[in-house]
Amino acid sequence: MLNIHPLYSSSSGNMFHIASSNTNILIDVGVSYKAINDGLKSINLSIKDIDAVLITHEHTDHIKGLPLLCRKNNIPVYACGDTADYLKNDLESKNIEANIIKIQYDIPFHINDLTIYPFETSHDAVMPCGYKISCEENTITFATDLGYVSDTVFNNLDCSNYTVLESNYDETMIDFGKYPYLLKRRIKSTKGHLSNDSCGQAIVDLVKHGHNRFLLAHLSENNNTPEIARQTVESALLQNNIDPTTIEINFASKPLSSEEYTIC
Repeated sequence: MLNIHPLYSSSSGNMFHIASSNTNILIDVGVSYKAINDGLKSINLSIKDIDAVLITHEHTDHIKGLPLLCRKNNIPVYACGDTADYLKNDLESKNIEANIIKIQYDIPFHINDLTIYPFETSHDAVMPCGYKISCEENTITFATDLGYVSDTVFNNLDCSNYTVLESNYDETMIDFGKYPYLLKRRIKSTKGHLSNDSCGQAIVDLVKHGHNRFLLAHLSENNNTPEIARQTVESALLQNNIDPTTIEINFASKPLSSEEYTIC
């Protein structure tokens, strides 16, 4: 069995907790150290219960709390290749000794009873990744901060029981929103973020492969809402003759959520 808590998920800060019966890990720590502890407290855990932190990439909304976390704790921090080097150099410049463990795309590693498989994503970061996390026959695939769903991303989503996928922005909202042109272009690029429309198409393709459990994440506070994202995804399903009521779609969109989803 695997449990997932989307403690924080937005353009301001991200941190997910994933647990098996023997292991607790965090994916990203893009909130303050106080918020990290508050999030864990909301699910009756403390930082001492965390076995490892997995980092997807080095943007502030994914690593904000890392310096103080590493200064106060010796928790192993896993990151892919050049991202690991970036984090180590950044922390050393702050006189922080950290247990940074370098991993590589497509090479699985283990944390207690979890098998973790990092894979490449397309984002304007040093070496961004998603994670496929398995315990026995249960698998969660986590893919946010990606400009498009590549074959690599889709293949990893396609072999899991539960999908965490970005649904960052609504096309109309961003086009007519207040962001400057260059920022809009960056978000909408193939190294930016995933739109509701692209997320909906990926879900349609995954449903056709037999998948039916989705948690949509990293919704923009300025260019999206859960209601609009749901409407877009359900419209895509209906256009492909798929009944939306047969598909579980949840949203990780609150500043602090103790909601739990179980994969078994």
